[in-house]
Amino acid sequence: MKRTIVYLLALPLALSLLAGCVGATTITEQPGNYVYGLNEDIAVVDIETRETFGVLAVTGVEVLRDEPFEVQEQDGEDEDGKPAYKTVTYSQIIQIFYTYSGEKKLNSGNFAVWDSVHVIGKNPAALEPKPEYTPAEKPGQSSLVVALQAPGGPLEVTFTYNVLQIRPTARIKIEL
Repeated sequence: MKRTIVYLLALPLALSLLAGCVGATTITEQPGNYVYGLNEDIAVVDIETRETFGVLAVTGVEVLRDEPFEVQEQDGEDEDGKPAYKTVTYSQIIQIFYTYSGEKKLNSGNFAVWDSVHVIGKNPAALEPKPEYTPAEKPGQSSLVVALQAPGGPLEVTFTYNVLQIRPTARIKIEL
């Protein structure tokens, strides 16, 4: 009985903490439907206080691997509850470079990338793929590596400052 009461008291607290994280969203200085381009400064702003957390700029793209390869990706579970896999063919591995001035350290979890094969908002391209590639180095810049099913063409990159927020902070279009 005591455990049940503790759980009932802890549940609302946990939900309010989670809601607080999701509610603490960020925006940019541009309207919500604005699409940024390469080398365009993106000021990351707290939606409530209007405090600027930092400035992001996607600075370039480099092709690391330009030949088809297959990857086994998890595709749900089989009848026994074990992971089921499917073979996915990718055509290209690219590295996207960016700069960020702010206290928070960004990583690939702050980004999602869509090529012409992927449905925006549903299934992004594979970040940090497993096949061999040699990443490029650009001093003073950070990067993320992405496997694309459709080589070339435009890419849409979404950036989300707080990984728990529902809507992305900014959208960036990159022409390859």
